[in-house]
Amino acid sequence: MEKETYEELQSAFKALREMTQKNQQKQELKLWSDISVPFTMNEALSRFSKEELSSIRRRLEIKGASQLKKGELIDLLSIKIPLSMEKIIMYLDQERYNLIQKLIHHGGYIEAPKLTPNQLNYFRNIGIIFTGTFKGKKIIAITEEIVENPLFRDKHKLFITISRRNTEWIKLTQGLLYYYGTLTLNELHDLLEKYMNEPINLSDYLSVIDHAISYYEQIKIDQIGFANNRVLDPEKVRGEQRSRKDLAFFQFSKEQLLRAGEPGYIERNDSYLQFVNFLTQNYEMSRQEADRIVEECVYANNIGESLNHIFQFLQSRIEIENIEMVKACMDKIVNLVNNTKQWFLKGYSPREVSSANEQHSLQSDSKSNIIDFATRQKVGRNDPCPCGSNKKFKKCCGR
Repeated sequence: MEKETYEELQSAFKALREMTQKNQQKQELKLWSDISVPFTMNEALSRFSKEELSSIRRRLEIKGASQLKKGELIDLLSIKIPLSMEKIIMYLDQERYNLIQKLIHHGGYIEAPKLTPNQLNYFRNIGIIFTGTFKGKKIIAITEEIVENPLFRDKHKLFITISRRNTEWIKLTQGLLYYYGTLTLNELHDLLEKYMNEPINLSDYLSVIDHAISYYEQIKIDQIGFANNRVLDPEKVRGEQRSRKDLAFFQFSKEQLLRAGEPGYIERNDSYLQFVNFLTQNYEMSRQEADRIVEECVYANNIGESLNHIFQFLQSRIEIENIEMVKACMDKIVNLVNNTKQWFLKGYSPREVSSANEQHSLQSDSKSNIIDFATRQKVGRNDPCPCGSNKKFKKCCGR
């Protein structure tokens, strides 16, 4: 690369970083500008731009207001949002409903809990919870109209029941997609009815999931159905699943799926923990660092990367100094892959389907995916062994 071109690229990257930083600072100022409590809905919405107000209007599906001026839109939303509260609450899970209840019980505001900027914006975008700085502390707050709304008292038991149901819908959905990667809407609906043991109104379910997608960011949706947010190519996963017509989806228990539906969940089975322990015992790294490496190995396997690529990733993170350590690392990778449930295998691990011709032996593959440290190329069976014995690989370390 020519020096001039390199310098132009560096300049562009620097400008991009500066712009990103400025946008983050702008967003931070918007979220935490000074605020006085208590406040009315009109006062809260007056802090919003016309674009933000229009976003709330669209989110709440308020018709016939697209041409209103900012002041007129504030007046309309100040009326409509409190009237929409019952509908909005019907889409919330326990976490979000309990947060509203906590705000009501504390007079309308509390010190800001640990929510992501996206989660804070979710509440702002439906006009329920607002953010700001009060007496030098970051707070979240609700308006007087919501604090005083008898709806929360009169229908509290109903809302608790609905929020529990919604919590199960969301966690089961996220759990199923954690293990299967992607599902069509029909597949997902059928599985949910099975695990809930009752009919599920599709319209209600889709509204609940739409709100959950905005809040938790665990799921993405396309024209076919839903996918775990880390699935790069949902159609590739579906294609692999379709190719295994004789393999039914793995039957998880409801409890397994609810656990897997928690944000940030990782299934740390024995092979996973053994790999983590191996890294911490042989390398100077924290358990958290080792855990991140093994998690990425699991993810690489789930998106269809070969053992060779997973090993190369591991080489990029740790120094593998000799053939003995190559073998040890490869053993851990093979053990991890063989015992990890995979999207392509409909939630099974390779070991669970190995006897059904679904997965060829990964153990034999491991011996043909060793990397020569000098050339960084895969070692063939008839190549000289990289250990320096002058024997063929298949007659030495590849046996």
